[in-house]
Amino acid sequence: MYKVLVVDDEKIEREGIKFLIRHYAFPIEIFEAENGLKALEVLKTQKVDILFTDIRMPFMDGLQLIAEARPVQPDLRTIILSAYGEFEFAKEAIRLQVTHYLLKPVETDEFHTVFSSALGLKGTPDVEQLLDVLPNSNNGSASRRVIEEVQQLIHNHYQGSIGLDWIAEQVYLTPSYLSYLFKKEMGVTIVKYIVSYRFEKAASLLCGTNMKIIDISVEVGYENYPYFCSQFKSYFGTTPAKYREGQRK
Repeated sequence: MYKVLVVDDEKIEREGIKFLIRHYAFPIEIFEAENGLKALEVLKTQKVDILFTDIRMPFMDGLQLIAEARPVQPDLRTIILSAYGEFEFAKEAIRLQVTHYLLKPVETDEFHTVFSSALGLKGTPDVEQLLDVLPNSNNGSASRRVIEEVQQLIHNHYQGSIGLDWIAEQVYLTPSYLSYLFKKEMGVTIVKYIVSYRFEKAASLLCGTNMKIIDISVEVGYENYPYFCSQFKSYFGTTPAKYREGQRK
């Protein structure tokens, strides 16, 4: 099993790198730290294969971390994550034998190339079998694939008690990062998407069946009938009964 340490003082950046790493289909154990000092503690207790580190961090920056890590783990492969305008660090990075240098925001294709190379997979005949290959620009982004999976989960389980935490667990992301990703891709929160999907289903049942409204409430995931009616009115501007009546005129 490969072991990877992701170091960045921004949680959202750490989540992004972990998200990309998880698309590799073989076992990878991921550690994370929010600064160089905490990362060094991990390196002293865990044999790590690859280190992803930001440069600018409190307490100990990325370059100092790499310098401190070398005596501890001489074979450690290092990948620097850097924002534009930090190329003054490149010379020092070369001196420290940094394996790769990734610019933020990290592009999916570039990450795939760099990480595969760091793993020693580049040019080997079995890479396609080992990896759940990150999609290229012709067939959509990796993040889009996750969003599609989330949508399918909602469509299949909207009748039950589903929420952000449960969905995040199914797609192996933290709730905060999934929430950010979904809003970025879809323009609405996951909660609003679930509510919208449920009420559109309810509207379809009101118009296309003779089911009792209380049964429709349960069918679309609302055990509390008064709450369903209240939320339905907030969504459509009218009660379920009046909505049905209006659609059948």
